[in-house]
Amino acid sequence: MSDATKKTRKRAITPAQAAKIEGEFEAAMAAKRAQETLKAFGGTQASTKAAKKVGRPTKRTPEVVKEICDRLSNGEPLRAICRDSHIPNWDTVYDWMARDEGFALLVAQARENGVEAIAQDTLAMIDAEPRYIEDGKGGTRIDAGYVQWLKLRTEQRMKLLACWSPNRYGNRVQVAGDKDNPLQVNIQATEMFDSILKNAEMTRQIEE
Repeated sequence: MSDATKKTRKRAITPAQAAKIEGEFEAAMAAKRAQETLKAFGGTQASTKAAKKVGRPTKRTPEVVKEICDRLSNGEPLRAICRDSHIPNWDTVYDWMARDEGFALLVAQARENGVEAIAQDTLAMIDAEPRYIEDGKGGTRIDAGYVQWLKLRTEQRMKLLACWSPNRYGNRVQVAGDKDNPLQVNIQATEMFDSILKNAEMTRQIEE
């Protein structure tokens, strides 16, 4: 037997080895096709898998507590805050409040500050200069549509304030009178708003 024949026999592979090589080749090609598909769709599959692994945070950290209380103090509702992905769900926050009285007190104080912030924003709306439009005769008048929109906003805010802090922003305030029949004064948001608008219009007419 020649040396060339011996080398050829040494290089020959068995059927099992051939099947193994073919399987590895098919696996490599399948992986390549998967990568090309993922690239064509902008990594959607990878992003979806990553999103499934990442859940809403449940750990209470000083940073999370501070952000929640700061935003509550600015008048933002708790559920609106908890819509942010880096903030725990609202039910998790309520569970913290039920389990920790100190945290519940922090939230209560922040909410009280938030009520004050909403009241200040509402007062700024009422005090703001009304919007004017042309009246078709060369003059101007207050925009009635804008007034109604602003009126609705302020009225709803004042109703919420009365519910959230009735002692400070309730519709009824005792002035004096008998213990069994105290004298009371009704403060109507609508009447107050209309009065402010009338005063603004009268002031504008006087200045003209």
